[in-house]
Amino acid sequence: MDPRNFLTELKRRSVYKVAVTYAVVAWLLVQIATQVFPFLQIPDWAIRLIIMLVALGFPIALVIAWAFELTPEGLKRTETAESLPRRKRDHAWIYIVVIGLALSLGLFFLGRYTSPHPPAIAPTSSKSIAVLPFENLSTDKENAFFADGIQDEILTRLAKIGDLKVISRISTQRYKSSPDDLPKIAQQLGVAHILEGSVQKSADKVRVTVQLIAATTDSHLWAETYDRSLTDIFAVESEVAEKIAGSLRARLTGAEQAAVSAKPTDNPEAYEAYLHGLALWNRLQTSPRDLDNTILYFARAVQLDPEFALAWASLSAAQIFTYAEFDRTPQRLAKAKESLDAALRLAPEAGETQFALGLYRYRGLTSYDGALAAFSKARSDASSRVEALEFSAYVKRRQGKWDDALALHAQSQELDPRNTILLSEAALTHRALRRFEEALRLLDRALEIEPNSFSLLIQKAEIRQAQGNLETATSLLAAVPVDGQDPIFLDARLHQWRLLRQYAQAIDVLHRLLNAPENLPQSFVSHYRASLGMMEALAGQTAAAKTDLSRAREELVALRAQGDKRDDIAIDLILIAGFLGDKAAVEHEAALAQPTIEHEAMDGPGLESALAVAQTQMGEKDVAIANVKHLLTINGWNALTPALLRLDPFWDPLRSDPRFEKLSHP
Repeated sequence: MDPRNFLTELKRRSVYKVAVTYAVVAWLLVQIATQVFPFLQIPDWAIRLIIMLVALGFPIALVIAWAFELTPEGLKRTETAESLPRRKRDHAWIYIVVIGLALSLGLFFLGRYTSPHPPAIAPTSSKSIAVLPFENLSTDKENAFFADGIQDEILTRLAKIGDLKVISRISTQRYKSSPDDLPKIAQQLGVAHILEGSVQKSADKVRVTVQLIAATTDSHLWAETYDRSLTDIFAVESEVAEKIAGSLRARLTGAEQAAVSAKPTDNPEAYEAYLHGLALWNRLQTSPRDLDNTILYFARAVQLDPEFALAWASLSAAQIFTYAEFDRTPQRLAKAKESLDAALRLAPEAGETQFALGLYRYRGLTSYDGALAAFSKARSDASSRVEALEFSAYVKRRQGKWDDALALHAQSQELDPRNTILLSEAALTHRALRRFEEALRLLDRALEIEPNSFSLLIQKAEIRQAQGNLETATSLLAAVPVDGQDPIFLDARLHQWRLLRQYAQAIDVLHRLLNAPENLPQSFVSHYRASLGMMEALAGQTAAAKTDLSRAREELVALRAQGDKRDDIAIDLILIAGFLGDKAAVEHEAALAQPTIEHEAMDGPGLESALAVAQTQMGEKDVAIANVKHLLTINGWNALTPALLRLDPFWDPLRSDPRFEKLSHP
């Protein structure tokens, strides 16, 4: 047959029409399958089956189009159809093609470019493991710290193997020693293997039992029991780590092999004191009393063995944390430096030492570039990676490098997915950027893990306040205790009462706390007295406010003279000066605060906000409004929002000004 005649025959028999229509409809079916089936959780084999059937059907459709034709009397062979009367040409196929093509393209671009799908879950590495809490089988329940310590030391040694993915202890300690649903736990933690164990200690004898489990099948790969003396416990920890590495086919470098086998001290009593301190240090929430006891145990360890580098590094970290949070004195900072110097002398390259160095530079010296350099070295030692990533994020956000901070948050969460501290800190960074919905999602994830966390409830309530939703904030804060021993808890309740203008309730609580000041640290007493004076001023109790504000200022100035340079003290002094109408004092405090405002992206806006409030209370409307306008454009801790401007009585003197009205009602 002449090729031209053959092509003409194809056209006459509508084979072209069928081919084009089939191709468009087939593509539409494939788009529906690939875009919709996963959402409906239809198995992947169904998608593959549809693609295969569509492909097989194409030649069949062409054969049918050649041999048959659709007529008003039904499907007829082409030869028969030709003898029937000719009818008006049917253009329905064109509409089918156009509509099908439009739908196909719509589904294609919808799946590719619209709202992002949840990120694909990375396949679980076969070289991944989580070490669950070890069960304490000792008759003396006080030995629970020892079981915790052995678990932590095995985990630390495993973490020194770069070829392994090891989940951090904070994520694993939420589970019990022998949970029922290991596959589910492994999925939550993103690992293929679980290590379970128990410890029984009697005098200087220790029995350690461990078993390695393939989590997806809940099958035991091996189990071992070690009966050793306390002096030989390090060999057990090393043997377990090495056997796990062999089972998971992990490669060890020479340096990693030495690290896994290292013996941190030859003194069993020093090691036991260190494990006591470690158990306290690893708690999710550490009170001042716990920190004091932690320091005592670490100090005991280095007293018994002055060459115990790991204990020196841990002692320095605990001391610098105490300095930053509770005891801002030169004496405490000097003690942290003394311990750090000992660790640097004994083990300068160890990850724990470099982490302690970074913490000292960050919280003690506010030397941010130096801190990042130390944390970077600590990250190269896998046993310190999560902590170094976490604190690197804190430094980056203080430098205003928000994207870097968010990336570091994500990396640390991958290694410690059930750590609510990491989730809440990432939420805090999002909140500083006014990305409230992202922050709330992170907090909801954290609350699924720790539903009764007061700190998480407070964070969520503060976001709702910033959004202007006081009703939800009240509901969230209802469970938070009015506890003067924790300023974070009490300040959250005081802030809510202020926004609700329930001054009497706040004043009553503060009076009761200040009637027994001997039960509180002086820094708490001074802060609460400043809060009382401001509440009294807002309530119109002018004389009482002046008395309490003046006394609070004297106490805060005395604390600063003793070496306490915290921003919280500066904020209180700025606000007190503003409420007292002391312009010279406000200007003095503003000058002192200027370096922090210029160089601290996270905390600087808090000081700027306090200055704007002070200016507002003194009647300096022009400068206050200019500063408020600026504050609405910058990121940072407790970033100001139009809703907070509308609600907070601190800004009441500006409400009649049209410029303020525009800022608070954009």
